[in-house]
Amino acid sequence: MTSPGTSNGTNSALSDSLLSGLSERQKEAASYTDGPLLIVAGPGSGKTRVMSHRLAYLTGAKGIPPYRILAVTFTNKAARELRERCQRLVPSAADQLRVFTFHSFCALMLRYDGEYVGLKQGFTIYDDDDQSRVIRRILLDMDIDPKQFPVSQIRSIISSAKNKMTTPSMFLKMAETYVEEVTGRVYEKYQEALSRANAADFDDLLLKSFQLLESNADVLEKYQQRYEHVLVDEFQDTNALQFNIARLLSAKHRNLCVVGDPDQSIYSWRHADPSNLTDFRKTFPEAKIVTLDQSYRSTQIILEAADAVISNNEDRMEKTLWTENERGSRVVVAEVFDEEGEARAVINEVERLVKQHKVSRNNIAVMYRINAQSRSLEVVCNRSGVPYRLVGGV
Repeated sequence: MTSPGTSNGTNSALSDSLLSGLSERQKEAASYTDGPLLIVAGPGSGKTRVMSHRLAYLTGAKGIPPYRILAVTFTNKAARELRERCQRLVPSAADQLRVFTFHSFCALMLRYDGEYVGLKQGFTIYDDDDQSRVIRRILLDMDIDPKQFPVSQIRSIISSAKNKMTTPSMFLKMAETYVEEVTGRVYEKYQEALSRANAADFDDLLLKSFQLLESNADVLEKYQQRYEHVLVDEFQDTNALQFNIARLLSAKHRNLCVVGDPDQSIYSWRHADPSNLTDFRKTFPEAKIVTLDQSYRSTQIILEAADAVISNNEDRMEKTLWTENERGSRVVVAEVFDEEGEARAVINEVERLVKQHKVSRNNIAVMYRINAQSRSLEVVCNRSGVPYRLVGGV
């Protein structure tokens, strides 16, 4: 849907140039501009490439001013990468592009209009340590032992409540256990403390932004007029609050493009809700769906192995990834008894690559899920005389 004042004409030569190098499916995703769009993007399918070409296409070919396009990514790093890619495609638009994380966009919005929801312009944003300090003080004031009710647990419950759009009064009404009752009272006093300090935590940035847009028609109209197109990356990692903010912002033009893959959702512990992809289709029944199912990263064997695992999930959006890459080596399943055995198996494989395939150790990386796992790897490296460099640690 094109707003008044926006040219409907598309320069054919420029359009071809901005979409060059993309597959037919990628071109379809990058150039569709007639309403809501859901891009289901498998791993290694060129998702970021499509996003950057889409932004370039909207500004360069469709003539939409870059400041009228809002792109929301999951991390600051992803935002920088997207902006840099767009700059290479349309250098003149880069400085005006609006690429944010959800939290940074909401913080900016609240700096301008936060007084509608009780935040003065110079409000402070509390991090985890600030939150814990306030909650600990409240527990002590209430004569409650923090050892019996750990601060981290209460902070997590409050965070979950905010992301479900549950206010302190609503939480107290729904409380069924003593822990929930105590948490509800702490939640109430915690919000009062934030209000006195003119402060917001990271969850408030989302919750208060949603309240701002939902409860103030003039403010909502202002932002809907400003952003003709809204793009959301990593949509499977958004929660209900983030989806509702995107929905409100795009309700006027209905040009909401979301990119995601429910099979890659790993942030449920941060309140991510992959069912947002399903809800998107319910909210925008006219949405076009484009599936990017060609992988440019993996071998066919890896794709088949991954699909054999993930296909057991219930309520998933069916897709079959394929690749033009070589079929590749068969997957090896190794069974070990403990973390030291695991580390030994990893280092043995490293040494096999070095000796048999002449791979330089500088070209081998070992990735682990949490920092605690590095210890067993370091112990085995030291015992085996294998030099290593720890990234992001001491």
